[in-house]
Amino acid sequence: MVALQIEQVHGAGSADYIARRQKHFEDLGEEAGAALWRAIASKYEALNPT
Repeated sequence: MVALQIEQVHGAGSADYIARRQKHFEDLGEEAGAALWRAIASKYEALNPT
């Protein structure tokens, strides 16, 4: 659901947005946040296979 909402809001920039959010949490050392964004990235990729 979150991946779909991100796609609706960010369109073609969704993958970059997700990657930036994941990196943000990794840079902070927030593993739980980074893991959440990795999961979102996986769902987004399932919606938009390349």
